[in-house]
Amino acid sequence: MLRLPHLPAHHQDPAPGRAGPAFSSPAAVRALLETARAAPSLLLLLDYDGTLVPIAPTPDQAVPDAALLALLRRLAARPATAVHVVSGRKHDFLEQHLGALPVGLHAEHGVWSRPAGGSWRSVPLDDLSWMVPARALLVGFLARTPGALLEEKTAGYSWHYRAADPELGRLHARELSLGLATLLRGAPAQVMQGDRVVEVRPSEVHKGTVPRALAAGAPPGVLLLALGDDRTDEDLFAGLPDGGLAVHVGPSDSLAPLRVADVAAARRLLEELAAG
Repeated sequence: MLRLPHLPAHHQDPAPGRAGPAFSSPAAVRALLETARAAPSLLLLLDYDGTLVPIAPTPDQAVPDAALLALLRRLAARPATAVHVVSGRKHDFLEQHLGALPVGLHAEHGVWSRPAGGSWRSVPLDDLSWMVPARALLVGFLARTPGALLEEKTAGYSWHYRAADPELGRLHARELSLGLATLLRGAPAQVMQGDRVVEVRPSEVHKGTVPRALAAGAPPGVLLLALGDDRTDEDLFAGLPDGGLAVHVGPSDSLAPLRVADVAAARRLLEELAAG
């Protein structure tokens, strides 16, 4: 992944009395846009939750609004530009809400992919037997954590506790993560903690596999630009080829060289790109 040379430094925008994250300066964002506009072709890789739409109390509530759908259409209509949404969501959710758009879709961190206007295909997975004991443990923690819910996927689970008591949710998320790590030791599965979610997924598939596959079939000189907000998007950024650009959305830790504050700022960046 390329760290943009000679970009203006980030500026600190902390809350009073405590240090805050370093968000990229307006000059750094302009430099990013200039680089993207100058590329002979552009491939956009966009996370969904926390990047294109705000995190919602439950996954089903985080649906795209009309403004976002129009923005994605404008980006896809931009000359020499391909748009891909790379999400941990199930493929039926992405198909329902984004399937009519001329964009590529990648679900469950890359387990499922669908080119713009094409059909869904899944990658071969060798062993999913770990899902049975993992589910039993996850369901057990549901009963102990009022407000938590389990999102069941083709090849994994997401245990959400955004609607649970915050202190109890954090405590049980830590216990659950440790329990899953012990239970699945030696299995081809990975346990990750995100923004009020514990995820279990196949270890051989992650968001970083998506840019590698797309870059292999891209035209010479293509620039890959990725936006994401959480730990799974660090895999996306790490999967960018040399020259790729990464933008982190929000205050959490990231190795991305550029950072914007929130979903609104991410959308503004994309609006400027669509207009230019």
